[in-house]
Amino acid sequence: MEMNKSDAAGQADAKRLRIHSAAIAEFSERGYTATSMANIASTAQMSRPALYQYFANKGDIFASAFVAVFEEQVTNALAELNPPGSPAEQVDGFLQRYEGDLWQRMAASPHLDEIAGHKTAHVGEAISGEITRLWKGMATYLREAAPGRSATLKAARLGWLEMLQLTPKGFRFDQPTVETYRRRLAALARSVAADIEATRE
Repeated sequence: MEMNKSDAAGQADAKRLRIHSAAIAEFSERGYTATSMANIASTAQMSRPALYQYFANKGDIFASAFVAVFEEQVTNALAELNPPGSPAEQVDGFLQRYEGDLWQRMAASPHLDEIAGHKTAHVGEAISGEITRLWKGMATYLREAAPGRSATLKAARLGWLEMLQLTPKGFRFDQPTVETYRRRLAALARSVAADIEATRE
């Protein structure tokens, strides 16, 4: 029985995900330079020729896997902004899924600097679009959580957005443990949520 196009596409997507998972594991363990197509193929439990049916080279796999991880983080973060939950829980969930989970992935690798420094133009463009999606979602959340058209409220919402965007960068300055970083994110969430709640009184 011949496979229909939908089934074939589904199988191809599943294999790409398997390759992504294998590549992320290999890059994390070995670093970008030391990882070979043979390493990725072995971890993905497929032959090198089969691997080349889906990706042109190691750089192609790296870009695809990196973007896929980032897209997943953004989607998971935005999902945390939906009810139920208090503003503190929602904002903390957003920060933990985006910032916290990403830091946990990165901090687990001894090759963090090499991996972070190997972003290609393609990766940068794709991530830029995801970052825009992320912060548009948060801006919408803040408008709904603290509605109003006054200049004071608009300035407050802009301040919260900037705080959520910029503060986590400072939190990473001393290369904290994952636990410490997550605790800092939770404190930031509580601070922003307290301001949101204050506008409702």
